[in-house]
Amino acid sequence: MIVILGLDGLEYEYVKEFNCKHLMQASFGKTDISMFSEPRTVVIWSSFLTGKNTEKEALKDLWNFKVKPEETFFAAFNSWKAIDVPGFTYVKERHAKEREAMKKFFDGKISVEEFDRIAFENHRLEKEEFFSALEEGYEIVMGYFALADVIGHLSFGLKIKMKIIYKELEEIAKKTKKFAEKILIISDHGMRAVGRFGDHSNYGFWSFSEELKLKNPKITDFCEMIKKRFE
Repeated sequence: MIVILGLDGLEYEYVKEFNCKHLMQASFGKTDISMFSEPRTVVIWSSFLTGKNTEKEALKDLWNFKVKPEETFFAAFNSWKAIDVPGFTYVKERHAKEREAMKKFFDGKISVEEFDRIAFENHRLEKEEFFSALEEGYEIVMGYFALADVIGHLSFGLKIKMKIIYKELEEIAKKTKKFAEKILIISDHGMRAVGRFGDHSNYGFWSFSEELKLKNPKITDFCEMIKKRFE
């Protein structure tokens, strides 16, 4: 089984600083996302899935934009599962709660702790769906986890707090190894601190469970590698 962990907003420098060995795996580095005018979540994930820049098309209706299965690398497999992936199987209602809560936070209507509870509840649902899929024996499974990005937007400058988030993602990566022959970990973009808050950086993160000699690959480069089972 090939497993892809899509970790939104995972920051290369924090992975190294917090010594997240299961996230780094056998080989890791930064991805090149300079082809995009801005590092938008839906645009980058749909481009990753299809191997082509979807920005022009996606921006016409960003949060409703979806690529078809036959346009993605999943078409090269007999059985697959993609959980909550932006631009593909995204659960809009679930993440709309996060965006609404963020607005309430900036309007002074809720605390950051109340916002965090909503983010962690969504994360719990994503984890349940992901590990259930791993037990079902698909050829390829992709799980999407928004936690580092969602929490990072309000707390990326608080390293102690973010270390807890990265430890949680490290545990997911560790547990995934029990199911997968090959694991690709990929982020759409990283994060940079703006005071206590966080904003998207202009590069992403990748790692692979085997030695993979890549130097700043484009996010779109992985589509063909996945189709070929990294062989």
